[in-house]
Amino acid sequence: MREVKLLTYPHGSTKTNKSMKYGYANFIMYLAPHKLSGQNVCPGATIGCIKSCLNESGRALWVEKNGKINPIHKARLARTLLYFNDRARFFTQLTKEIKSGITWAKKRDLIPVFRLNGTSDLRFENDWQNFNIIKHFSDIQFYDYTKLYNRRNLPANYHLTFSRAESNQEQTLNAVVNGLNISAVFRSELPKKYLGLNVIDGDQHDLRFLDPQRSCIGLIAKGKAKNDTSGFVIN
Repeated sequence: MREVKLLTYPHGSTKTNKSMKYGYANFIMYLAPHKLSGQNVCPGATIGCIKSCLNESGRALWVEKNGKINPIHKARLARTLLYFNDRARFFTQLTKEIKSGITWAKKRDLIPVFRLNGTSDLRFENDWQNFNIIKHFSDIQFYDYTKLYNRRNLPANYHLTFSRAESNQEQTLNAVVNGLNISAVFRSELPKKYLGLNVIDGDQHDLRFLDPQRSCIGLIAKGKAKNDTSGFVIN
């Protein structure tokens, strides 16, 4: 059976490339978002974020080329199907690739970090048959964005940033009250403050675990999000 590559290396995208300037090698896994695979990998998705999804920006914007499915989409679909159809093989492959990523980073004097939900929102903090990928690499930093407000008892090496959307304002406010960092997408420029939090430029790098506590990570709308009218993008 053909091997499915799960992780995108730091030089695979503009934002992760930026992370290397800060001394980090940033590895991200991109799945087929929401229900594109027939399985829902984004249970907290809203109408606005579905329409504005990063799956439809950058190099992934071109769904078809010469009548064929974009290879980026094909790869994301293959990873997602592997996750749902053969979980044991998925985690074996992911463990192998994380080990390879750590070696790759250390050869370049970079600190390896991993984001497993590049275009998904799965609970990787949960065990699968007494195995936990994040706890297995307890000395390595993992991080993600999430719209699931009730994720608790996280491993010490797993950092989450709560993502604000047009229909989760109450959960966003609760996240702020509980001292969590939040992220928000803005139309064209970042304000100095949002919900009383200092806004920092989240497009400078993707290393969210370095952000000061009680911050709002501001992101400028990209791709289809530029035309959002749902309230997902803040004017």
